[in-house]
Amino acid sequence: MKRLVVKPSRPVAFMGFIGGFCLSLFGILYAMPNLGLFGIIWSVLALLVTLYYAINLFTKKGLPLYKIDQNKKKSK
Repeated sequence: MKRLVVKPSRPVAFMGFIGGFCLSLFGILYAMPNLGLFGIIWSVLALLVTLYYAINLFTKKGLPLYKIDQNKKKSK
């Protein structure tokens, strides 16, 4: 069985990291003080997005979006 791993490219990881970082700043500086629980949830999710894309951007292995298992069948 062959396993294929699909992960974001470096440019996509960079843009996701920048976007997540901006959303995290917004959440910490505006949403948490003004929106209460929603601001906390927003900030936590934005930080998780930022972390995911940072791992894919700054490490060689990275985290996959999804994995595909491919069965090889022998033809007769």
